[in-house]
Amino acid sequence: MRERSVLMMNFTPGVQEYLDGLKKVIDEFDIDQVTLVMERLLAAYWRRASVYVFGNGGSASTASHFVNDFNKGISERLNQGFRFFCLNDNVPTMMAVANDISYDRIFALQLKNYLQPGDVVFAISGSGNSTNVIEAVRFANQCGVETIGLVGFDGGRLKKLVRSCIHVPVDDMQKAEDLHLVINHVMMVLFKEHLQAE
Repeated sequence: MRERSVLMMNFTPGVQEYLDGLKKVIDEFDIDQVTLVMERLLAAYWRRASVYVFGNGGSASTASHFVNDFNKGISERLNQGFRFFCLNDNVPTMMAVANDISYDRIFALQLKNYLQPGDVVFAISGSGNSTNVIEAVRFANQCGVETIGLVGFDGGRLKKLVRSCIHVPVDDMQKAEDLHLVINHVMMVLFKEHLQAE
């Protein structure tokens, strides 16, 4: 069996192009949106509200990451911790709702079971148009609770539905998701410093 020659690829130009594009998104991003959402989340913290976070695909992963960083990363040395819950982490419930009712209801039905006055719904969608995310936010709005969105592209329907929104205006799902995770880490670092100094 003959050995196949391995062609060495030079990925450096592509890596540089991607990172340069990401820097441009960061430079043009409106950071005041983050400050506003942080104020809402801090108010939820002090009133002991539950924050329900969710999304699909990469946004589901980001939602899980938010819960990890808020419940452990920020809260581990505090007498009072954040109360974040990720709706897409309960796979059996999601699959049961998707199979028996509709995939569009996988988040809204969970909120129907959990939501209390004063709670917060934090919806993540790169496109801003995921139907199951939209359905959940509509339900939350009907309940009169705080709604927050984290979106990319043009913000989609979600941007118009939520009370507060962090919008990363880039037509690139990967860069939108990159910034969503950066925003999570910015919040984590700043909340940790602020609350541990209390």
